[in-house]
Amino acid sequence: MDSTSRPRTYAVAFLAAACAGIGLLAWRILTPFLPAMAWSAILATVLHGPWIFLEKRMRARRNLAAILMTLATALLVILPAGLFAGLLASQAMEVAGAVHESLENENVTSFADVVALPNVAGFIENVERRFGLSRDEFAKLAAGFAARTSSILGEFSQRLILSAFDQVLTFCTTIFLLFFLLRDGEAMAKVASELIPIEPDERASLIRSIRLMIVAIFRGSFLCALAQGVSGGIGWWIAGLGSSALAGAAMCVMSLLPLGGTALVWIPGCAWAWYSGHPGSALFLFIWGLVVTSFLADNVLRPMLIGRSQDLNTLVVLLGVFGGIAAFGLLGIFLGPIVLVLATLLVDVLRAQAAKHARTAA
Repeated sequence: MDSTSRPRTYAVAFLAAACAGIGLLAWRILTPFLPAMAWSAILATVLHGPWIFLEKRMRARRNLAAILMTLATALLVILPAGLFAGLLASQAMEVAGAVHESLENENVTSFADVVALPNVAGFIENVERRFGLSRDEFAKLAAGFAARTSSILGEFSQRLILSAFDQVLTFCTTIFLLFFLLRDGEAMAKVASELIPIEPDERASLIRSIRLMIVAIFRGSFLCALAQGVSGGIGWWIAGLGSSALAGAAMCVMSLLPLGGTALVWIPGCAWAWYSGHPGSALFLFIWGLVVTSFLADNVLRPMLIGRSQDLNTLVVLLGVFGGIAAFGLLGIFLGPIVLVLATLLVDVLRAQAAKHARTAA
């Protein structure tokens, strides 16, 4: 190795080690904020059109324009969530009141009165007769089951509270970061895109395609959730169950969850209809929820709505969406397609470099 190549090798090795070390430290520092950073980037991309419109009219006050757009976005999320929570609380209070009134009519004031109810007593006798249990043995099993259930519910409640607090914190961080991404997002995207070793025209086309893809996925997911909420509410109403509007709103929200989805609403509805002595309504709601609200919406309507991103391969987008949901949950709807698009871009860059090397060698 000559004297001129040694400093160059050392410089390259030093920069590689420094980038690896600082990158690892930066990753560990930013890991708690990654979901909020991803959501803020997605929202900034979706709001690019309205932001450009507002920025042109408030060019001298870009900070104020970013604050107004951020506050408007926060209100668009908070107001529907607050309305839904209020409706859910109202319905829960009505159900609790109906249960309390029913118990008072049956003169039920203690657990012993509950056990003495004809239906409950008959159920207990059948269990004792079928499994050969005595009254004391059944009481011990019931007490153990109640204690275990209470412990599980306590742990679940604690996790639910922590999860709710984490979601609120993530939402606040997302809104905070959204202000900076609206104000400086284009400059940040330009700096990041300049690291990609492709021609400027191809780089601009890639950024435009990714932006259109994110907007299409966001719009398609929103319209699909709305369609699932409306169809689920209609099926709920046809089945003769009460509060169909609330049930439809709940299905609209639950459809965004990667696991369970609308089934978390219509399956309990089926169980309640069956328990209430309406097996026909329960069967109808089960078929309607399974076929119309879940299968057709998720496997037919959603691909139609999100598979039309311009300049992008439909198969890549769809595989990215469904694979991303399995890997990252709700955030994977957007991360999955972006990762696959960048993977295809990397393959194209490597092919171009290999072809260039082959021409040079020839």
